[in-house]
Amino acid sequence: MNDPIAGYGWYIKLIDNALAKEANHNLQSHNLTMQQNRVLILLSHAPQMTLSLKELESHFDAAQSTVAGLVTRLERRGLIEGFADPGDKRVKLVRLTQEGLLLHQASRQDVVNSEKRPTSLLTEEEKEQFLRLLEKVYEAVK
Repeated sequence: MNDPIAGYGWYIKLIDNALAKEANHNLQSHNLTMQQNRVLILLSHAPQMTLSLKELESHFDAAQSTVAGLVTRLERRGLIEGFADPGDKRVKLVRLTQEGLLLHQASRQDVVNSEKRPTSLLTEEEKEQFLRLLEKVYEAVK
């Protein structure tokens, strides 16, 4: 392999910046941040569209205060609702509301479109291989 001017990390960062810029632009029309949208996505895929704050903290690999702030802002908008776990009142659960589900569905197409653009020049086989390689790289660095 020739000695590249920029290494893997440089290109990964450039791609991340471009994707984040597009995602933020698209989500502005829904009055959402990328992190808020991620909460809606996670809840939409969870059983009964419900997760504990601890589960969200784990998904985000973030501090309790960070996740609590996200949850509070989404609760104020009526997109999620928080409640105590009936089996253990010390555990706070959050559930996607109908309004949150509708907003998630509306913003989903923007996410799908954003995901298509970076691989638009690849064949289907190359896309599958690229995804497998990204998964391997992620496993190596996490």
